[in-house]
Amino acid sequence: MKIKGALVPSLTFFDEEGNIDEKFTSWHMNWVLDNGVNGLFVTGTYGSGYLMSPEQRVRVYEIAKKITEAHPGTFAVAHVGSNDTAQSVYLTEHARDLGYDAVSAVNPYTFKYRDDELVGYYSDLVKAAGNMPVFAYNNPSLTSKVIDFDLVKKFAAVGITAMKDSSLNRDLALAIKDFREKEGADFEYISGSTKDWPYFNSIGVKAMIAGACNYAPDLVASMYRLSQGDDEESFIKASDSVNYISSFTKVGNSLISSHLALKSRGYDVPYMKRPLICPYDEYKEKMAEDAAAIKESAELISKLDPEYKFVK
Repeated sequence: MKIKGALVPSLTFFDEEGNIDEKFTSWHMNWVLDNGVNGLFVTGTYGSGYLMSPEQRVRVYEIAKKITEAHPGTFAVAHVGSNDTAQSVYLTEHARDLGYDAVSAVNPYTFKYRDDELVGYYSDLVKAAGNMPVFAYNNPSLTSKVIDFDLVKKFAAVGITAMKDSSLNRDLALAIKDFREKEGADFEYISGSTKDWPYFNSIGVKAMIAGACNYAPDLVASMYRLSQGDDEESFIKASDSVNYISSFTKVGNSLISSHLALKSRGYDVPYMKRPLICPYDEYKEKMAEDAAAIKESAELISKLDPEYKFVK
């Protein structure tokens, strides 16, 4: 099954002791899917996977899989990346046994790995995955490693079938398009943001994994829906509006921005996992501004998309 649509790099929520707040995490997953998002990408950066034990990550996999099963047609993708191959294999095997649609993994970081070492890492994940697709994940701001097209071809040779790209590299996306269309490669490019979606959509990219889905699932889902239609003018206007919201809400790191924006919509958002802290009291004015900006965007998109329904 090919992944397509707007997926959320789903937030994981915690209590003060660092335990998963399963009730709110489950509510949030249901909320984004109920409001048009096409799938869950769990325990990545937004999901605080790097701060969690393998057992906690597996528990999130279990929660997310159950929820996607209750939303027919949605996708479940588990992020299994870590610095330890054995841990990534462990996580891959659990996602496979739970029936996930795919797993994705950022390449190991901390050390400066050679290309053959990274190929070996992904090859081990492919073996552990069985028939489940495995995606690479290009996130050079985290790993200090840029995945170029030569490395993509090496990944494809060992069975990797797609790559999520947080760098939004147009040249790389075009090279992968040619690789697929001219050489028959079974390999897809997945955008890591709403940004530049008009371009990526125009060259045939079918999926994005976008942080804005965490707090504006209704807006992103509408924008994606318009991108699949014939009204390009409405799509471009919706895209500009969604990207404005994404930029406007940005403060601190992406998790803080998402927590603040979600809370601005009136939800009693619990904790992040330490050492991360979201100082809500310091951002009361910012949250009011976020709420106003989201409402303004919703009013615009409601005029562009007859299927749009504002989430209060």
